[in-house]
Amino acid sequence: MILHRLVRLLVVLLVVTFLSFALLSLLPGDPTTQILGVSATEEARAQLRQELGLDDPLFVRYAAWLGALVTGDLGTSYITSVPVTEALVERLPVTIELLIAAEIVAIGLAVPIGVAAARRAGGTADQALTALCFALLSTPVFVLGVLLILIFAVNWQVLPATGWTPISLDLGWNLTSVLLPAVTLGCGQLAVYARLLRADMIATLQEDYITLARARGLSPRRILWRHALRPSAISLITAIGLNLGALIGGTVIIETLFGLPGVGRLIVDSIFSRDYLTVQGGVVLISVGYVLVNFAVDLVYAAVDPRIRYA
Repeated sequence: MILHRLVRLLVVLLVVTFLSFALLSLLPGDPTTQILGVSATEEARAQLRQELGLDDPLFVRYAAWLGALVTGDLGTSYITSVPVTEALVERLPVTIELLIAAEIVAIGLAVPIGVAAARRAGGTADQALTALCFALLSTPVFVLGVLLILIFAVNWQVLPATGWTPISLDLGWNLTSVLLPAVTLGCGQLAVYARLLRADMIATLQEDYITLARARGLSPRRILWRHALRPSAISLITAIGLNLGALIGGTVIIETLFGLPGVGRLIVDSIFSRDYLTVQGGVVLISVGYVLVNFAVDLVYAAVDPRIRYA
């Protein structure tokens, strides 16, 4: 099973990297203008284009770029003269920590909310939690971020509005600086996860083996958390893998809003400065990360539900 998925993974990665490379190659603008300036002559631009290989066919440039990618070389920024790989590696820990923290917030709150809502479906608690989830789903992430900044940073002054403290310098300040961005990014996913788990839990609680467990006198808590949660988590795991793309896209907004030095903000700054090589490296990094996470989700299926592994 793993070998079969690995072969498919390699094919998908080739397609993803080629499409990312091709789409960014179609962007308007001439990199030589950014390097030499608008006052450069056409002869100087033509010579630089030849040196950089920009006049070669798309497949030739992609093959050369892919060969360098295998060795970890994503080129050097035309604007900052900094290797793209070095810039991404420097910013990547911030984005990874933000993604992990946001998932912890989303899953850590969604599971108890979904289980509590499913336990007494249609009750007061279920209706209140459903209203909360719909409110979170209908609120854009940047609006929620501004609202949280207004409450916790401006009015109460208990959390910073912007800035970042690396975990290597101070763990406490690091958690403080990541809390608001993580909550902002995770709240939208929290609503999706909670609603999905609630629906699956309600269906699972109607199964015959749940009725048998009740007849044996097992406590409702044990039935919910031990017998009903695990088979209901398959859809939740799928949603976590698929929604990673939404989380990664959200980091672009969140890192810009909260002033975090992550990959998302690097991509935004590179777009404004027309630093295409850095944009290209960032997009490919995000795309490959998304594909790898979904590959990991496929493997988690087999661990959660043995029927998938046996099939």
